[in-house]
Order: sequence, then C-alpha cells, then structure tokens
Amino acid sequence: DLSRRDDGAAAPRTPVDLAEVSASTLRLLAPLAEKLGVTLGCEPQPGCVILAPEDDVYQIVFNLAENAVKYNVEGGSVDIRMRKEGGKVLLIVEDRGIGIPESDLPNIFSRFYRVDKARSRERGGSGLGLSIVHDAVAALGGSIEVAAREGGGTRFTVYFPEPEKGGGGQ
Repeated sequence: DLSRRDDGAAAPRTPVDLAEVSASTLRLLAPLAEKLGVTLGCEPQPGCVILAPEDDVYQIVFNLAENAVKYNVEGGSVDIRMRKEGGKVLLIVEDRGIGIPESDLPNIFSRFYRVDKARSRERGGSGLGLSIVHDAVAALGGSIEVAAREGGGTRFTVYFPEPEKGGGGQ
C-alpha cells in the first residue's frame, strides 16, 4: 500500500459512507476485542460520506480501530464517531486504553516506528499501520490529529474534505 502511494498510483474515488465502513470494521474486530476484554462502540451519523477509494477508507478505519483494540486494557473500550463540521467530514477513533506517551506522539506516523517495542512484538504488527493511515488520509486531501484522552487512552481525529454538492466530487 505504501509503495502504491509512493508510486502515485491512485484508485478511482467513489462515495463511501463512513458509518457503513465503521460498522463493518467493528464486526471484523469483535472477536479480537472480546478475547482482549475490550468493548466496541459506534455512533453512526447519517450522511457522513466522502469521495475516496473504498479500500483506502477501510484501511484507514481498520488500522486505527485495530490499534485501539490491540493496545488497550482489559475492560477498556474503543468508540468510533463521525460528524460533519465546517466543510469537513470527521472520523474520530477513541480508546480508553494505555495511551501513547507524549514524547512518542511526533513520531507515530513515521514508517516502522513503534512506541513500545516489547509490547509490539507481543501483539504483532510491522510499525507501518499509522504511516499507511497518514499517507492515505493525505492522498485524500485530509489530515489527521492525535491527542491523549482525558482519563487515559488516545483519540485520533481524521478530517476528510466534504464532497462538493451535486455529485461533481473531486
């Protein structure tokens, strides 16, 4: 995926409903969440549609949600919300897990960067997930922010451009 983006290969953009992608992603992650004792939640918002390659949107949502589940605590939770705001469509993936140390936040979107090497080996992964998310969001003309959640955990907010009215799109 990173190589495809590096080469500038772009898949066609179609209307993609974030509520549908989020619900589908959580269904896929339910067995892992149950095994780890993590509760999943989704607040679908109708009309949160973006123009994007569908596979890219699934990858963005899945990578963020899977990390939130894998790096959580027993009894923790992961919630996905979406809304329209100021010409943008926001996707918020929030967990009440172990969080990310403040000193690591500037590096988490770098390729192969891992916050806790020992825990990452134990839970799998290559250190590419957040880099893929960052690059996919940027390719769609969006941006992503990460912040510590009050009370523990992490909140990722993705800002996608809202499609133009009339179906013209981008």
